[in-house]
Amino acid sequence: MFRLFKHYIDKSTIILFTGEISYLFIQSIVVFGLLQSFQARITFESGFFPALVVSLLTVSGMACVGLYNRHHFVHYQDVFSRSIVILPIVLLVILTGLFARDRAFDIAVMSGNYLLFFISLTGFFPALLIWRAAFIRMIDHSDTLKRRVLIIGSGKRAAKIEKLNHELGNRAITVVGYVRFGLPPAAQTAEAQQQGADYCRRSADRRTDFWIAPADLPGFCAEKRVDELVVAVAERRGLPVYDLLACKLRGVQVTEYASFWERESGQVDLEEISPSWLLFSDGFRIGPFRGFFKRSFDVVISLVVLVLTLPLTIPTALLVKVESRGPLFYRQERVGMKGKPFMVLKFRSMRTDAEKDGPRWAAKNDNRVTKVGAFIRKVRIDEIPQVINVLKGDMAFVGPRPERPVFVRALAEKIPYYNERHVAKPGITGWAQINYPYGATEHDAKMKLTYDLYYIKNCSLFLDIIIIMQTVKVLLWNQGAR
Repeated sequence: MFRLFKHYIDKSTIILFTGEISYLFIQSIVVFGLLQSFQARITFESGFFPALVVSLLTVSGMACVGLYNRHHFVHYQDVFSRSIVILPIVLLVILTGLFARDRAFDIAVMSGNYLLFFISLTGFFPALLIWRAAFIRMIDHSDTLKRRVLIIGSGKRAAKIEKLNHELGNRAITVVGYVRFGLPPAAQTAEAQQQGADYCRRSADRRTDFWIAPADLPGFCAEKRVDELVVAVAERRGLPVYDLLACKLRGVQVTEYASFWERESGQVDLEEISPSWLLFSDGFRIGPFRGFFKRSFDVVISLVVLVLTLPLTIPTALLVKVESRGPLFYRQERVGMKGKPFMVLKFRSMRTDAEKDGPRWAAKNDNRVTKVGAFIRKVRIDEIPQVINVLKGDMAFVGPRPERPVFVRALAEKIPYYNERHVAKPGITGWAQINYPYGATEHDAKMKLTYDLYYIKNCSLFLDIIIIMQTVKVLLWNQGAR
């Protein structure tokens, strides 16, 4: 796992990305050369630049739909369905841009570039499916791309790690086992008693527990080719510190549970962290330069979105006014940075009397939603006016979702660290919004907070760009809209 601009990226993701962009570039250069050879009448400006455009736009489109997200790229059906959606869109975008640019130039140059883009992308699709199938098979049958991890502890934290690894298809890490120090209970099998300190048993859930003496830990790690030790015990008193240090000096990475969980899940485990971890861990710093660049980025992106969405917002405004009486925009008080309230703007998607009985969470198939409102909520058009809030400085383009004061007060009393999400400006999209569906319960709010704290801890312009790109998958697959 690599950390790039404070965000964790899996090694397999980097290999996938590098391999596919390299293949696309080389393939485009080859196609360019063949077209030059066989179509002497067709001329090209240069093979390098079109090949670079094909490569960058294609992998960017794939990233937008989650094809470099390990929750998706390890599943062949996800790869197929998402590729078949995004590749035609990428081709259409490239050809539209090419036509707009080249219509005043030589038709032969334009035709040559069209052929280059079309052949490159259509040829890439079957190659992509074959490469991804081989890659998934390699992950399943080899530990080359997975770290061998030994868990110190066998309680609640260890169970969470096991569950996470199972959810990722056991393709992120290889859990060598779970260590408990000391001698095994006398009630175990005769074979276990013979093995003594090296006792190993396989339980009903197929989890491997090892009983070892602390002094044997360095040798045990060497024998099992362990890459990383994760300290997942709730009580650290009595830990064999010097033996763990000996492992570290031999090249084994030693990681505490909270940091391991943050890295592997993209969340902060609220139940297992302490104020001291928040205080001393890396992150949670937003300096003046970071604030300046983020604000500049927000303004530029918001202006671009505002202009590009005019073909959507103008008809939407007309339909909202035609369907039902009332204001065009829905203004609602939300809690912003440092707890400061502000009025968020959205296209009105509910009846004007939607909250006559008091505020409540939006529900699935909510009968307060109008017909036009149901559609614009599904495709998230109702959120577009929030760019005005961004331009005013009340919101950022990327950040935690802004909540209503009545819900904030209730949730802050029940969920630890809930008010810490207000150290950052709320956003139109965010890490929680792309990783967790729409929340309408206290449990959902708690889960989304785990992602919000990860974002606040590791925020960077690089992570903002990743979130904006992956918002596309939320829009295309209608994840979490209500």
